[in-house]
Amino acid sequence: MSESELISIPDRKELEEQYTRYRDKFEHLLYDLQHDFRSELKKISLHVTLKNRVKDFDSVYMKVLAKNIDFDKALFTLTDIMGLRIICPFMEDVKTVEAFIRNYCTVIEEERKGENLSFREFGYESIHFLIEIPEQLRTKYSVDNSFCCEVQIRTILQDAWAEVEHELVYKAEFSPYDEPLKRKLAALNANLSLSDIIFQEIRDYQRQLHAELNKRRFTFNRRVEHEAEELYNGQLDYNEINRRKYPDLDKNKFRKQSPIETGNIDNMLLEALYAHNEGDFDQAISIYTQILDMKPQDYVKPVIFVHRGMAFFGKSLYDLAEKDFSEALKREPENDKTYYYRGIVYSINENYTKALNDFNKSLSINPYQSYVFYSRAQVYFHIGDYPAAMNDCRSALSLRPDYPEAKHFRELIQSKMNF
Repeated sequence: MSESELISIPDRKELEEQYTRYRDKFEHLLYDLQHDFRSELKKISLHVTLKNRVKDFDSVYMKVLAKNIDFDKALFTLTDIMGLRIICPFMEDVKTVEAFIRNYCTVIEEERKGENLSFREFGYESIHFLIEIPEQLRTKYSVDNSFCCEVQIRTILQDAWAEVEHELVYKAEFSPYDEPLKRKLAALNANLSLSDIIFQEIRDYQRQLHAELNKRRFTFNRRVEHEAEELYNGQLDYNEINRRKYPDLDKNKFRKQSPIETGNIDNMLLEALYAHNEGDFDQAISIYTQILDMKPQDYVKPVIFVHRGMAFFGKSLYDLAEKDFSEALKREPENDKTYYYRGIVYSINENYTKALNDFNKSLSINPYQSYVFYSRAQVYFHIGDYPAAMNDCRSALSLRPDYPEAKHFRELIQSKMNF
């Protein structure tokens, strides 16, 4: 072999000393970048896990040899020396982080690993961005815009698969040829992908359910406040309230009302809440009744009784509402909100002693409920205990200073106390 054909082998020790000097700068820069990302993602309520790494010298050296490049140029040529990984709980979070990266950074390249694999193949899915170092960090660490950072975005399950695959396949320099083993790996990968989809579906369902529950609670509380205003302004007659009974309840009517397919309690509950929030109380009561007829688990029953009680309340069927709230409390005796709901019914039916007992119990469990103080103030007002009513009204306003009904009621109490 002629002298001109000899391969030039770079001095490993010299290169390692040079890289060590750069590595400290890379680590501090990457730490600051991770901190900035975390702060910005928290602003949009994303709770993710961030990891960073600077390639060790052995990996860099092997790439320098494999690509036959000058070491001085390697820091500018190798694009994965600095890496940041963002691990998200759910698939929709990955999309949100993608959008954040595009808005916050200058993207040089984008790659979606694994998206072209068939269902028979195994391999991890991940989104990789190559970004420029943000200007403020380039200035702080005196680096030019040729420096870049790789950002990987994955779900928790995608990250778990990638870590295991890295150990089994990449590090071991192993590619399985045995068909049964390949099928097992492909099946495992498919199961993890399906799990990601299912987790996202569950999250979507929970979000829908919570939205409907919050809407239903708000509507119920507004209804209570409206009827209280009517009572104390003389627009609602107690004799009319006492005539609102439902002694001949036809349960078969409610069972036949709903056209939805039964069997899935979660779906049925969501359908009932949709109907409830739209003011279709008969449909809601029908579905709640069907769920109870299915004999659900004990922890489900108080939830359904409370919801059906609210629907009865919406139809001004106060005695039936009271019965359902009582059934719920038999099964869940420490639920502060259910005591409040039943106390409202007792108050409307002029059973003030029982109303006070329920409001007292609710506040003993949770003393930070402005609407319970406001409702108890109304009971005290009606039985003529104006000082107690004023104290409760003040407590309601302390917890919720912008409570318009409580402000108006405070003026009414004051006028009675000055009379």
